[in-house]
Amino acid sequence: MTATAPKAPTAPGVRSWWGIPYATAERYRRPLVADFDPNRLHDRKGVVSVQPDSGDWLEADSGMGEDCLNLNVWAPEQPAGTALPVAVYIHGGGFEYGANTQITSNAAGLAATGRVVSVSVNYRLGALGALSLSQYGGALAEASNLCLQDVIAALTWIKRNIAHFGGDPDNVTVYGHSGGAYATFGLLGASSANGLYRRLAGFSAGPSRLQPAWWAEELAHRFVTELGVADNPEKLLDLDAASLVAALHKVTPTDLGVRGGMDSKSLGIVLDTRQPGAVLHAHPMDELASGAHRDVDVLLSMASDDMGWWVANDLDRFDPGTVDRIVDEVAGWRIPRSCAKKIVDAYDQGGRTPAEVRAALLSDYIFGLPAARGALAHAAAGGNTHLLVIGPAEGAPAVHGTEMYALVGQERPGRSPEQAERDTRIRDIVLDFVTGEQTRLWPALTDRPISGSVGNPPFEAGAHYQAALDLWESIDRP
Repeated sequence: MTATAPKAPTAPGVRSWWGIPYATAERYRRPLVADFDPNRLHDRKGVVSVQPDSGDWLEADSGMGEDCLNLNVWAPEQPAGTALPVAVYIHGGGFEYGANTQITSNAAGLAATGRVVSVSVNYRLGALGALSLSQYGGALAEASNLCLQDVIAALTWIKRNIAHFGGDPDNVTVYGHSGGAYATFGLLGASSANGLYRRLAGFSAGPSRLQPAWWAEELAHRFVTELGVADNPEKLLDLDAASLVAALHKVTPTDLGVRGGMDSKSLGIVLDTRQPGAVLHAHPMDELASGAHRDVDVLLSMASDDMGWWVANDLDRFDPGTVDRIVDEVAGWRIPRSCAKKIVDAYDQGGRTPAEVRAALLSDYIFGLPAARGALAHAAAGGNTHLLVIGPAEGAPAVHGTEMYALVGQERPGRSPEQAERDTRIRDIVLDFVTGEQTRLWPALTDRPISGSVGNPPFEAGAHYQAALDLWESIDRP
């Protein structure tokens, strides 16, 4: 942290602690949980993880660096009579971007209600946190799922120290959006995380899209080859961080269908069960189905037009041009072409453009289908599970990220009254789930995908989840 960083923002009715170190870690080594110094002044934002974009949106007052393992805590100004439930937010960004310094990670708005103590966490990203290098051994032997190891270290720190801030260490909810939700549900497959959380919630991601070990190794090979260190990968320890980030950005696929398709050729949580230095012992979906975590409450959510963000903001790269190319894409996932055509035809309705057809299909395959399958698996194993669909509001299309301000209790600048109403409801859903006051929610699942909804989704939420389950029946969603 730099000495010249400005003081972090405060919020009415809230006590804030910014940039608390929760662990230390040398490059490509596992994190070591840090001690807490209650006498240190925590009034400035911490360093954020090294990433390709240093834009103002990160609000990274203390800059980027590898010494980024810090968290923020917010608590009601007036201490409660008893320890409060704890809401731990894991930011998204595709395991390449994001920080706990940005406004959509500032969970002061939750603490301001007096109902919870809230926390937001930084973790290592991209070339320094999401690459699998343990297969090379030596000084890289611990470099598997480092980003998830960081989250587990943060939860360990919270377990040991959150009582100092008025939080209940035995009543912790972990929740995240997009990449943060993948990390959240990755915890299920990591035995080292057992006992560190009571509830898990995922918004626009969940117990899926794990990177297979073969792809994780292939990506690492491309990375070290690009940098010219394939003959001695330990040379990565001596290269500057910017060159590592640039090399990974160059060799990582960017197409959303490739990244989120059957093979999950992206960055993220790796199914490293048989790899050196494995962090996961099982796939999170299998853990839900096994009943091993039936005592953990689960909430899974999608936005009604998740992939519409790319139609609106990246059309040139996202647009397939023709519907036939979407059939080719789905068939390329090793799905029989006749079945692929049937699936695409189900989305080629209502005068949609090819880009809109692709967006609807990928929204279900990447987000809706695994949410429904995970929720039903957990319910069948005896777990308490809620499904949700977030619809649009005036001025706020229900695309990927539409709920990010609301998840941490913030207000989107310029929001309409209708969005304000929707987002307040989303905030309250988070609070009701975290505090265990689930009688305020809609019914939990039994043997069918009952779902709540907020905003104005263009379909009935439960029926949409069921339709996705039927359409994609027997097709893998790793």
